[in-house]
Parts: sequence; structure tokens; C-alpha cells
Amino acid sequence: MDSGGRWRGLPPGPSLKHLTDPCYGVPQAQQKPALQELTQAHVESFNYAVREGLGHAVQAIPPFEFAFKDERISLTIVDAVISPPTVPKGSICKELSVYPAECRGRRSTYRGKLTADISWAVNGVSKGVIKQFLGYVPIMVKSTLCNLHGLPPKALIEHHEEPEEMGGYFIINGIEKVIRLLIMPRRNFPIAMIRPKWKARGPGYTQYGVSMHCVRGEHSATNMNLHYLENGTVMLNFIYRKELFFLPLGFALKALVSFSDYQIFQELIKGKEGDSFFRNAVSQMLRVVMDEGCSTQKQVLSYLGERFRVKLSLPDWYPSEQAAEFLFNQCICIHLKSNTEKFYVLCFMTRKLFALARGECMEENPDSLVNQEVLTPGQLFLMFLKGSRQWMERHTGCTVLREKRIPPWMEVVLIPMTGKPSLYPGLFLFTNPCRLVRPVQNVELGHEELVGTMEQVFLNIAVFEAEVVAGVTTHQELFPHSLLSVIANFIPFSDHNQSPRNMYQCQMGKQTMGFPLLTYRDRSDNKLYRLQTPQSPLVRPRMYDHYDMDNYPIGTNAIVAVISYTGYDMEDAMVVSKASWERGFAHGSVYKSEFIDLTEKVKQGDDSLVFGVKPGDPRTAQKLDSDGLPFVGAWLRYGDPYYSYVSLHGGDGAVVLYTSKESCIVDNIKVCSNDAGTGKFKCVCITVRVPRNPTIGDKFASRHGQKGILSRLWPAEDMPFTESGMVPDILFNPHGFPSRMTIGMLIESMAGKSAALHGLCQDATPFTFSEENSALRHFGDMLKAAGYAFYGTERLYSGISGLELEADIFIGVVYYQRLRHMVSDKFQVRTTGARDRATNQPVGGRNVQGGIRFGEMERDALLAHGTSFLLHDRLFNCSDRSVAHVCVRCGSLLSPLLEKPPPAWSAMRNRKYSCTVCQRSDTIDTVSVPYVFRYFVAELAAMNIKVKLDVV
Repeated sequence: MDSGGRWRGLPPGPSLKHLTDPCYGVPQAQQKPALQELTQAHVESFNYAVREGLGHAVQAIPPFEFAFKDERISLTIVDAVISPPTVPKGSICKELSVYPAECRGRRSTYRGKLTADISWAVNGVSKGVIKQFLGYVPIMVKSTLCNLHGLPPKALIEHHEEPEEMGGYFIINGIEKVIRLLIMPRRNFPIAMIRPKWKARGPGYTQYGVSMHCVRGEHSATNMNLHYLENGTVMLNFIYRKELFFLPLGFALKALVSFSDYQIFQELIKGKEGDSFFRNAVSQMLRVVMDEGCSTQKQVLSYLGERFRVKLSLPDWYPSEQAAEFLFNQCICIHLKSNTEKFYVLCFMTRKLFALARGECMEENPDSLVNQEVLTPGQLFLMFLKGSRQWMERHTGCTVLREKRIPPWMEVVLIPMTGKPSLYPGLFLFTNPCRLVRPVQNVELGHEELVGTMEQVFLNIAVFEAEVVAGVTTHQELFPHSLLSVIANFIPFSDHNQSPRNMYQCQMGKQTMGFPLLTYRDRSDNKLYRLQTPQSPLVRPRMYDHYDMDNYPIGTNAIVAVISYTGYDMEDAMVVSKASWERGFAHGSVYKSEFIDLTEKVKQGDDSLVFGVKPGDPRTAQKLDSDGLPFVGAWLRYGDPYYSYVSLHGGDGAVVLYTSKESCIVDNIKVCSNDAGTGKFKCVCITVRVPRNPTIGDKFASRHGQKGILSRLWPAEDMPFTESGMVPDILFNPHGFPSRMTIGMLIESMAGKSAALHGLCQDATPFTFSEENSALRHFGDMLKAAGYAFYGTERLYSGISGLELEADIFIGVVYYQRLRHMVSDKFQVRTTGARDRATNQPVGGRNVQGGIRFGEMERDALLAHGTSFLLHDRLFNCSDRSVAHVCVRCGSLLSPLLEKPPPAWSAMRNRKYSCTVCQRSDTIDTVSVPYVFRYFVAELAAMNIKVKLDVV
């Protein structure tokens, strides 16, 4: 070891954190930049959207015009502003600002008011500007509009937040959701494509086309395609308000410019002057326009306006020429401002389309990263707000006509967050995970697919200069959160593992039952997991400290012996020492929250129910407090009183019982109110803590993708032990290494063992070691210096016989993770219970106490084992066994019927079954058959098919 405390031979680098730092746990003056950079791109894009983008989007919205009593009314949104989240006016409170923790706690939306300045005019004469409330929009946490913006860690803690809160997400109905990054076709670039399905668009259509995704500066977008027809002409198609329209190219070209037919002809055949087929095709396109009597630009505009105005919803006083100009402004090359530019772009696309059809240029791949771009959350947020404009316009006109005023529009609230905005079918804005999404090329198709590899996707990213953070130069720095590299950076010695194992760990790292947050008491999530006694890893990469992951540990340092012992460690199973389990190894809890709202339990108009207990009610004695709620810290078992409520009118009380089979502890109870603060004692949130100590079948994994389940808690006295008396926590089967090739786990075992012996943390940053300076030699020397074997092996003694084992056993310290997949959530057991009404067979499904289907493969397994009678018991006796009457003469299951009861005066009381076909009762016998067979016979009879049984 050198004077700096580092072992010789290890390359220099930043030192790892001291785990015994006395400042640990004390809030810092400022948040750590490393964590904040993860969501910086999301936050900055939203800031741009609400700071500048909203103004640009408003200015791009055309005025809404309509007629009212022979007067022309025009409404124009001049400006729009989103305010920070605050309580409604008139609320009784000390603090007007609303904070995210409050919205999480009572399952509300963290939102701000959207207010617009609307100018209105009558017959072109301005009547003033009205400031109008348009509704609420969600606010991104930690954005400039968020009330947490700029707060230091200490202030964040005072507002019940994490000291390193990163933001970048929205809170919708109390649930944290992010806006996905969306991969779209490259904007304003003509892409030559071959799509066989285009042939189905009409007679004469071919598979050749050129597509362009046109996007304005304020992010309005539309798709436009040129289709090549068999006769050599070209058809233009575009989308307006979710409807697909087709227009012969010649009409579009003549409507855009006042050029003569010869000038248009010359521009189209540029570079192909000698191609007679091309010249004839262009002549044909222009001749079609002339055949309709359109020889001038004005005539073409009038012709198109007359035919399209019914779909454009324009005022009646708009002339046809203006309607056509509106169409071209909204649908054709919308990214260009002048019609002349649009004309030349369409000509260029036409020449490219003919080159594709004639085999003179290659088809372009729309899935290539060169032909794609990434839309940021701020852009998508603006698109959603603009997509709701059409709805507002329609309802505005109706209200103005009825009430002669600017209406209070319905809230523009994105509550469900699963609907599809009109601008991008197939785009789901809000979702729980953060991922990149690529919709299919044509916007009219409604499905989407996910993109898995991301490293080079930002080569052609579309980001405006105003959205780029100062000092950020590369796209990876701009969007680091979208790569898997952050999670992958936490894998120790990942360069020594097979790559699929690293990918497995990237997925399992998100499934760990660790310590995900520090604010358990302030949360109201449906389900939260907590590892009771997590530890900091002794072996860690430098990035682990860079992101300060010790605040949110995900596992435990375990003594792992690589040995095949007891037979309970086959097929990735692992044996755990019972003594370690009793000392708290991997113990944890699940937090479950339930909102109870009494307003949902009462009839409409009845407002008399509140939480409380009926005086003297023996059902609640010693179980519920006087407020009708359970005691914090009390155990709840199946059938115990859960809560109670009473009526203010009659004093009648009702007690609701705890119905879960799993016992729990009441962790905390929150009394919730409404947005105005006027809610009575009618809504509470009860959070319970369910102990979840490891049981047989629970899932564990190391940080190298080596997953396994707990197969047996082995008594400590029967576990193998070292010469010093140490008993391993986990027994890992050595057969897990050869095929998986996770050498990093073997090195971690040596490094963890040396770290424990020397009292330090080991650096596991990948690519730190090399062939010349190997990790094996480095950690082997450290183990040797501590008096242990160079390779980390030891002699173990059998806990059963006490004899020394002949082989040297590899034993060390490995950081193990407990995953969320637990038997308590998945086990399914049934003795007797509900049956299906039609088939009389046991129902399936864990929620209804059903069984697991005994299928064909299970049947084959029992037959192969020679246990046919067990098969008979499972599939017959325990399923739908029934006793049926059958006529042995005609073989019918349906004809035997019970005789009518004898009259009351008769002494005969025995009723017999008789066959209605044979008219005899001595031919009836009983057979045991599955009930579903009887049901099947009845169904066949309904189809006039007879089933005859041979009874012997």
C-alpha cells in the first residue's frame, strides 16, 4: 500500500467514499450536480415549452371566425400563461403554494392554471381583450413553474421531499409519470420508400412513394406523401383533422404559383429532358388540370376551394380561393412560408419519386437513425396543448352563440394520460417508465413499437437552440437518462462478464427490493417495497459514488461459498443459513396504501356519514380509536375491524372488517381533504406495513445477472464452516459459472473478502485492470497480505459429519440483491371452493381462490411416473365427479327421468327413475362421469346429435 492509501499497481483515480464519514446523513448546502443532470434535459425542454414555446404556439394558431346574427365574429388568442400550482381562491390556508408531496399524499394532480388573453372583434372592429381561464395543465416537478424550483436540500426535506429530488416527471392523480421521448421520422426531409401495401390505396397505385414529415418551428407537424401511379402520374396525399385526402399533383403545383404550364413542365423534367416517358407523364399531369377547365392559378384555387371547404369548417364569407389557400397553409409543406418554396420542394420530390420508380436511386430506410429524430418532452407537451385547440374552438362558438360571451372552457386536464392526442395517433404521452418510442412511419397507422438500443439515436436529434443547456456539447450529455449506461455503471467488473448477463442485471436492478426513498411516511403509493437492513457494497464502481447511491442501497453484503451442498442448490437455487435469516438477512416490508372515501359509499344527496364509532359498540372495543380508525402500530389480522363510520342523523354505525389473508401493521393514517380545503372528515388514507421476510421461493440475484431462488433455510449447525468458525450466508452452486461466464462475480468475491479484511472499499470500475495489471493478481496479493489463500479459497468442514472437505472451497463477500418477486404475492393453493356454474369444474385465478389448471403436460408427467390413479383423483374426483343415471338398453344419459311424486293419500313414497324412450324402469343404472361430459351430451342433443353409451 502506498502513502495515499492505495494498493500499488492500481491505476490512479478518484478515491472512493469513506463509509464512516461523520457528515453522512447531514443535508448538503446544494444538491449534487450528477443526479440533477440525469433529468436536466427533461426539465429544460419543459421550461422552454412554458417560457417561449407556448407563446410561439399561440401566435401560430389562426383566428377562430364564425357568423352570428349577420355579424362576423373573430376570436384570437393573443397570449397564454401557465401559473405555478396554488390553492383555489377562497381556500382557508396559511400557504397558498401547492407542493408535490401534498399531491402524492392525497392522490391529486400537480397542476397550474392556463390563462389566455383572447382578443375578439366584430366585423373587423376590435372589441378588446379578455383574460380567460382555460383550465389546468400538469406541471413538471423541479421545472421553473414548480414550487420546488431552486430549493436547497434542507428546504426540500421541510416540504417532505427527497434531499436529492431530481424532478423531470409529472404527478397525475398522485402517480408519478414521465413523458417518453418519441422517435419520429426526420423532419422536412423527403424519404424515398417502397411499401407494397400502398397498392391497395386505389386502382393504378404502385408501391413507390416519397414521404415527408413536415414540422414548423413551433412544432406543428403533418405527414405528406407523393404516390407514383402506373400511368406515370403522381398523386399527393395529406392528412387534415385525422382524415386522409388525395389530390393530383398537377392541381397542387398550379395552385401554388402563377407559372405557365411550360415553366412548370421545365422545372419537373429538369435533368431528364431526354426521357420521353418522363416528359409524357408530366404532360399528362398538367393535361388533367386543363381538362377540368383550370388554366390559371385563380381558377385552380377556386376549383379546389369549392371541393375542400366542406371539410375545412371555414366561415361562409371566405371565398373559395381563400379556402384553398388555407388548405395549402395547413397541409402542404407547412414548414415553408412561401408558396414558391413549396412549389420547388414538390418538384424536387417528384423528380426523386420518378428516380425511385425507374430504379435510378436506392430506397431509403425509415428505420435508419439517419432518417429519425427525437422529440423532447417540452415539444410533446406543446403538441398536446395545441391538439386540444380544435375542441375548444368548436365549443367556443356554441357558447358565444348561446350566451353572447367568451365561455369558461372545459378544463384542459390530461388526467387519464392514456388518450391519443389528435396530432400524433399512436403517441402515448404519459407513462411510468422512461423510454424511447418509435411510431410507425405513416401517421395514419395507430400502433407503436419500442426501440431497445439507443447509443447512436441522437446523431440526428431535432433540438432547438433554445433547448440546449449551456455547456452541454454532446447528445449523450444532453439526454443521458435515456441510456441504460447509468444502471450498467453500477455493475462491478462488468468488463469481465458475458454481455447478456450485464443486460440481465440492468433489468433486475430495477426490480430490487431495496431502499428506494427516504420519505415513506409521506407517500401514498399503492405498493412500496423496503429492505429492512440494507448495506453499502464493499465493492463498487466509481459511478456508484458519483451518483451517491449509498442513500438508496439495494442489497446486502453476504458471505457466499461456491459449493454443491445438500442437493437443494440445483438449477440456480441457493441455500441460505437459517441463523443469518434469524439475524435479519434480507428482511423487508411491503407498504400498501388504501384510500377510503365515504362519499362513494352514500346515496346521492346523503352527506351524513363521517368516520367514528357508535358509543358502546362491542365490535370496536379495544380495536378502533374513537375516530373510527385503527391505532397506528396495531396489528391487523383477517376479520379484525378495519374502520368504522357513523351517520350524523340517526347515529347508526357500520364496521368494515379487514379482509386480507395477510396480517399487517398500521404504519400511518392521513386525513385527506379536497382542493378547496372544505372537505369534512370523509376521506382517509390508511398505509399498512406487511412484513415480508424471505421465504422458500423468493428471488435473489447478485449484481452479475446470477439470479436464483431461496430453496431452503439450512440450520447453522449443519452448514459447512471454515477453520476460523465462519459460516457462509449463502451456498452458491458452482455449476452457475461455466455457462454464464460471470467472472466479475468471482473477482467481486475476492475483492469483497479483501475489503472486509483491510477495512476499505474496493474500486470495481470496469476497464481499470488489464492483462498486464490483472484484477486476480491485485486482489490475490491483498488476500495473501491478510493471511489468506491467494485465490480466496479455504478449507471447509462439513456441518453434518464434521469432516474436512477434500476440495478447496471458493468463499468471499458478494453483494446480493433481494428482488420483488415473492411467493407471498404469487402462490396459489386450493382445497375446495367456487365452481363454474356451467361445467361444475373448479374456477381458476388467484383472486377468486381458484386453482391452477392441470394440463396436458402435467397429465403426461403423472403417466410417465406410473401414477395413473393419482391422475384419476386429480382430474375426476377433485374436479367435477358426478353420478348420472343411464338406460343400459338405449344407452341414453338424457332419457332417464324421475317419476312424478305420488299423491298425498298414497302409501308409496319410493320414486323410481324410468326411461322415457324404453318406458321401463328396470333398465336404469348409475354411472360416475365428469359433469362436463353430461353438459357436452346435452349440447350435442341440442344440435340433434345422439350419444349412446355402452354400459357393461
